[in-house]
Amino acid sequence: MEHDFLLLRYGEIFLKGKNRGLFERKLVDNVKKITGKKSTKLRGRLLMEYFSEHSSLKRVFGLVSYSPAIKVDGSLEEIEKAALNVLSGKKGTFRIQTKRSDKRFPLTSPEINQRIGSFIEKHTSLSFSLKNSDIILYIEINQEGIYLFTEVISCFGGLPTGIGGKVFLLLEDESSLLAGLLMMKRGTSIIPIAYGEKDISLLQKYSPVDLELKIIKNLNEFDENISILVSGQNFEKYEEYETNLLVLRPLISMDANDINLSLGGLISEKYAG
Repeated sequence: MEHDFLLLRYGEIFLKGKNRGLFERKLVDNVKKITGKKSTKLRGRLLMEYFSEHSSLKRVFGLVSYSPAIKVDGSLEEIEKAALNVLSGKKGTFRIQTKRSDKRFPLTSPEINQRIGSFIEKHTSLSFSLKNSDIILYIEINQEGIYLFTEVISCFGGLPTGIGGKVFLLLEDESSLLAGLLMMKRGTSIIPIAYGEKDISLLQKYSPVDLELKIIKNLNEFDENISILVSGQNFEKYEEYETNLLVLRPLISMDANDINLSLGGLISEKYAG
């Protein structure tokens, strides 16, 4: 099966209210900067043409998940034809899950599930199972078209990087990298600083803008109008800094094992994409 598009999903909690458009525009911009591909807004979704290196989408903070999908016209016959294409060669049990955003479509979601499910059972060796299905065929119907897919690929969620303010990130060890990534996930832009050369390639992989490491001699020599310093310290490594900046320690409640597991997952995504 050849996919046509990628359906991108983002969280709704931070998109309620008058600032929704601002968050969406920043997310669209970050998707383009990290993947090099354009996306367009649908209702509660972003849509982009399929490309083989789509795993890079996992590095866009703000995205909750995405799915490689095919698009069809608005007739049931086209949905049935596409469903056979999507499920070609698959065996086991299945169920249908339909989301009908376009209420002009003549059938309700349960009616579509029943119609397409019966068609699949009649024309394939697959059997329906409501629980513990081997395959879920997703159908999304909106004003722009109908999309079918079987895969939902998880992303890290959070807020689009750059939607908030800027912070200094003090790079001392690998824990500092995780602290920086967590701050980026909450929408902040980071300025990495260190007392000597440090590898910032992991941070750059997740950043939609170019990062430049600043070598410093002390924590009070900055000209930028930034008042926050982010540290990778946890409770076990806690110590005070000689600085007038407000110090944030996003890893304060994490132990070494939690830090290593979280950082390992981010590093594996870096090299996967």
